[in-house]
Amino acid sequence: MNALEGLKVVDLTTIVSGPYAAAILADLGADVIKVEPPGGENARKFDGGDPRLMMGSLTPHVMNLQRNKRGMVVDLRSDGGKRTLADLARWADVVMDNYRPGVAERLGVDYPSLRALNPRVIACSITGYGLTGPGRGRAALDATVQAFAGVMGMTGAPDGDPVRAGPLYADLCAGMAGALGVLAALAARERTGEGQRVDISMLDVQMALINYHAVMHLMSGIPTPRTGNEMQLHVPYNAYRASDGWVFVAVTVDAHWRTLTAALNAPDSGIAGSAREAAASLADAALATRAGRIANRERINAALETVIAARTRDEWTLFLSEAGIPAAPVNTLDEAVQDAQARARRMIVDVPHPEGGTYEATGNPFKLSAGGEERFTAPPTLGQHTAEVLRDVLGYDEERVARLYADGAVG
Repeated sequence: MNALEGLKVVDLTTIVSGPYAAAILADLGADVIKVEPPGGENARKFDGGDPRLMMGSLTPHVMNLQRNKRGMVVDLRSDGGKRTLADLARWADVVMDNYRPGVAERLGVDYPSLRALNPRVIACSITGYGLTGPGRGRAALDATVQAFAGVMGMTGAPDGDPVRAGPLYADLCAGMAGALGVLAALAARERTGEGQRVDISMLDVQMALINYHAVMHLMSGIPTPRTGNEMQLHVPYNAYRASDGWVFVAVTVDAHWRTLTAALNAPDSGIAGSAREAAASLADAALATRAGRIANRERINAALETVIAARTRDEWTLFLSEAGIPAAPVNTLDEAVQDAQARARRMIVDVPHPEGGTYEATGNPFKLSAGGEERFTAPPTLGQHTAEVLRDVLGYDEERVARLYADGAVG
């Protein structure tokens, strides 16, 4: 039995943050019904102009964020669509949206409206800046929230331009926070019998993830600089060029530094000449403490650049990892998704395509010992399960279903 089997979710979300929140619940076994407007949600149109980025009629957004869901089309502006959504709300444990503030109220799917239909319902809203506060109405995308929250301002080379995170970091973190908020509300409902609103802001989540960097700044008043791959508090903490690629080496405690210098100066380190001399220089007692290493950042980086250049990326990764040093190859995306550890953890899985065949996608990161067997069902084509949901979930007879189709309330 899957962890969330029996949980009933109505997914009104679009593009990334909301669909990812609902996808987490679906991967864990919830029955998620994805409701789209006529014509489909915007992510169905994100083909990038390159046929290699599509499979059949589905975009990668839909293929990865709508799997394990049933899909239907409902026009929430029509009377029949509103009545259908009301019946879905009565059925549901959770209703999720990521509309801009005010849109849910106009569509009648805000928490007060849903609560009037179902006092046990949990309504999760994911927005850019939250449902309250003077900035609540701002339009938001992943990159603009990274910029607004200060994340972009502290990312990039010290003298370079601000840089956003490669993945849709603000969107996806907000989606994961949305799933966590829903689970917290479900736990509360077990005690109280009452539902509640879950208000997730992309900005709030980014502010929370800045975490101790914010404390450092608020305490000292010192601006947080852009440090590239490095960290203010730790040395070495950087990517170093090997003979055929890059290796990231991170030392945060004195014990790891002692282990690193001992390993680099051991007879089996595989280095000689200038690399051996650079490794010997790191055994200086002045570098034994974190404070000493911070004071000698440039010296340590220069020595490690010489040392790491003496061997291949994979040789260093194996050697340092076996010594117990946090080190990793700087992989390309292709190398990461083909890695044996990722494959062993089922973080790359086969998913059936609704129009035939299968494709590979990222897996479910939540590994529960009693979570049941993982399942990955095909993402729906547009409106694929509309009639099924109307009949089997809401109990509508064939005449009522046909009338809704005829009126354009569903599709």
